[in-house]
Amino acid sequence: MDRHGANNAPEISLFNSMAGNVREADVHEILERRHTRYEIRPYYVVLEQRPVGAPPTVQKVQAGFDVDLYGVLEKEQFPLFRSEQGRLVVDHIKAVAQEIQSKVGGRCTIEVIPDENSEVLDTHHHFEPQASLRIRISHARGREQPNGPSEEQALEAIREVLTKLGVPRS
Repeated sequence: MDRHGANNAPEISLFNSMAGNVREADVHEILERRHTRYEIRPYYVVLEQRPVGAPPTVQKVQAGFDVDLYGVLEKEQFPLFRSEQGRLVVDHIKAVAQEIQSKVGGRCTIEVIPDENSEVLDTHHHFEPQASLRIRISHARGREQPNGPSEEQALEAIREVLTKLGVPRS
């Protein structure tokens, strides 16, 4: 029997074996020091069909969500996420994402995409350089299919994990 938290999202234990030997307190401390925040955006795919003898059609389908994490850089050194702390956070997020993906099922896919070669400038804080990490929640049901309940559950589980880690939504 699956355990579920609020909003029917799978309850994720950050101390399980899949998250490795990483302590939640260590990850929380790193994220807090970097003033990490997150944003949620819809993830769209654009389908272009070119039937013979007919004009092309374009269809935009929401296929899931992008959860973007932003954290202040201590120093600008490329590629990003190569430090021990950067790897620790990325590996932990990947392990948690894998656990969530296995629990929600429904052919839901969760990718963790570190942007190692570019930085984001925070226009609200004097163009402070930040690293970004994307968590893409989508599915393997076919590009023309919209997101469904498993993607919604995965998003809610990711939000709960980020809340437990003390990461605010911006």
